[in-house]
Amino acid sequence: MPATKRAKTNDGAPSGGRGAALTSTTIDDLTALTTAQLYSLSSRRHRDESRESVRRAQEERDRAYVALEQSQRWLERANEHLERIEEGAREAHREYMDAKNLLVRVRQASSAAVEMMGGRAAAAAAADDGSSDDEAGMLGMAGRMSGSYAGGPGGKNRKIPFIQDIIIEAAKSGELSEGKSLEDIDTELVPRKDRSQFSNAMKLVGELWTEEEELFLRSTPDEITESLEELKVIAETIAVRCLTKLNEWEGRPDPTPTGHQKPSFISVGTRARRVFVSRKKDTNEEDV
Repeated sequence: MPATKRAKTNDGAPSGGRGAALTSTTIDDLTALTTAQLYSLSSRRHRDESRESVRRAQEERDRAYVALEQSQRWLERANEHLERIEEGAREAHREYMDAKNLLVRVRQASSAAVEMMGGRAAAAAAADDGSSDDEAGMLGMAGRMSGSYAGGPGGKNRKIPFIQDIIIEAAKSGELSEGKSLEDIDTELVPRKDRSQFSNAMKLVGELWTEEEELFLRSTPDEITESLEELKVIAETIAVRCLTKLNEWEGRPDPTPTGHQKPSFISVGTRARRVFVSRKKDTNEEDV
């Protein structure tokens, strides 16, 4: 009886070892499947993160390219600006050297004029018979010419101002920097009744001053104030040149100004008027 019962028990139900084996396999399979799914999920996550990193890197690269192109454009503009600045500096240096050379030439011309006039003054004073029309007084040295005008207009013992005095005053006041012609400048040194001689004298100056001298005299008052010595030299050189050319046009053998000649605006204007009238007369005769 007990043995039969045991047999029935073994035949009617699965054994404990087989059931345990099936259960272990199922668990392993489930574990492997779960692990594979976890790996798959992790791989997809890493793949998505990698793709996102690549995308961000590409965006950073694109932004870097844009920044590089912009920097290159800025660099090109900076180089162009630098080139313009360097060219401006070279041009300013050339203008400075031209002005410096002009000053040297003006000083040399003034020194030469002073030497010629100083060497001939005594002999000319003895040889001249005093028949120099309305010219009286002493030209002397060019340095003395700058102090020719003593006393204001209307004074009892007023001296007639020299043309260099008028030029210096006009340059200092800035009238020439405004583009006015020499004949139109306003000056207190010239009375209204003498305006005709003044106009003729200034017309002569306009014919004889050089381009460099005109450029300097038409500078601003501030620039003139910084170069008063050059202003004086240039004005005196122009005055000597006016007397020299008048002597030449009047047919004198030696056109060098003598000690009895002076560059007052009345004397120069009167002589210049005769030259202009003679020139106009010759032109009319040629036309006929």
